[in-house]
Amino acid sequence: MMDYSLQQLFQDVRNGNYEVLSANLNQNGHRIAALQRELHADSRLVDDKSLKVSIESQNFQFSGKSWTRFTMMLVSFLQYCRDVNPWSTWESCDLIFKFYQDLSNCLLNDNYPTDCLVPLFMEMTEYVVPISIELDVNYMALKTDKNQFVSHTSSIISKVFNSVKPSRSADDDDQERPTSSLPEKQRILLYLVNKLVNLYFRIQAPQLCSNIFKNFKPKSMASSFRTYPIKQQIEYRYLLGRYYLLNHRVTNAFVQLSTAFNELVSITSTTDAPQVGRNLSRILRYLVPAGLIMGKIPRFDFISVMDSELSSKYSVLYQCIRSGKISGLNHWLKNHERQLCEEHLLLLLLEKLPMICYRNLVKTVLLNFVIPQNTGKLPYATLETAMKLSIGDTHIKGIDIYSSIHSPANVENVLVTLINLGLLRGNCFPELSLCVVKKTQVICDILPLVQDRIVANFPLNPEDSWLDD
Repeated sequence: MMDYSLQQLFQDVRNGNYEVLSANLNQNGHRIAALQRELHADSRLVDDKSLKVSIESQNFQFSGKSWTRFTMMLVSFLQYCRDVNPWSTWESCDLIFKFYQDLSNCLLNDNYPTDCLVPLFMEMTEYVVPISIELDVNYMALKTDKNQFVSHTSSIISKVFNSVKPSRSADDDDQERPTSSLPEKQRILLYLVNKLVNLYFRIQAPQLCSNIFKNFKPKSMASSFRTYPIKQQIEYRYLLGRYYLLNHRVTNAFVQLSTAFNELVSITSTTDAPQVGRNLSRILRYLVPAGLIMGKIPRFDFISVMDSELSSKYSVLYQCIRSGKISGLNHWLKNHERQLCEEHLLLLLLEKLPMICYRNLVKTVLLNFVIPQNTGKLPYATLETAMKLSIGDTHIKGIDIYSSIHSPANVENVLVTLINLGLLRGNCFPELSLCVVKKTQVICDILPLVQDRIVANFPLNPEDSWLDD
């Protein structure tokens, strides 16, 4: 392939072999090197104007008409071939991004045969995204803005996503269409969604995800969500679950994350494969805390097979919650503060877990003092003593964001909050310093299951029902 020439390139393009336009040096470097030698050897083709004239002379026609954006894309590709420095991503990045943007511009107008360029666009996306991430990682040394290149890449992909529209043809109304019969941009719609959401999370702009999730279904012409590639389905559910968790919509987050986890396990023959293991850990990183908030009991022995560090970390937290030990919960949150902040989990856990912890503390008091006596009466003083042991001495450790709101004197506030959340069935009588509950030997009659109350209070988003149709 060392003798590849400009005329061969034009012939390949005329024949629809658009893979020759890949800017990926790892896959297409031999062609690019040959074209670079030719472009530098022939002085007539060195400048940009000559490149454009050379391409226009080929008179590429699409359904009997010229395509200006296609010509611009070819010019960008030859500029890249001419000027690329294979040893420096930084020196070549402007050329790469210009070609990628011109390629994406070709996909914006459906009046032209865009389907044939979609595979090339996907290939270039997989090439450009890692480059943009690498450049942004080194933004201080390069003296560029933080997230500059990833933001630019996401804006290019976003334009392609926005250009995807459902068919307005009457023949398509209420008609199920298999994915294989859809236009190419429709077939990669979920790919675009996942890629964009991942990039938005990376640049810490999750608010931009809302528009993507909201417009995915209206844009889709697929007969059902399950007609998309299964790995893309799993990735979507994982990202949607993370988005819900970020917005403290725990019920929705848990359902999407658990479905993603179960489907990934079901399609893999072994969880030992490195890539599978990494993906399972990615899901578990958010599924486990969501499950704890839902009152679920994680299978730590099962989790430890896939991620022993994660299992060990959250098993300690679970023991604190189960025993109703507020001081242990606060200590755990403080110890893992930095990582939880990076994962956007700290505020969520700080908000949700204390009441689950207090609920379990009340459960211990009921089981050991109230139910055995069959009085149905929980004196504030009894719970206050338990809270002193649970909270510990805050004066010794000092006041911080974890301990400042916790005090044994808040016993009535804790009980009323649990009642209002539906986590405790009872009535408080402040003048008597007493909480009255049902006389029963069945603890669930007094303390409903956490997951049942959360699901009842925070139902699933009905707009997600199509994911399971």
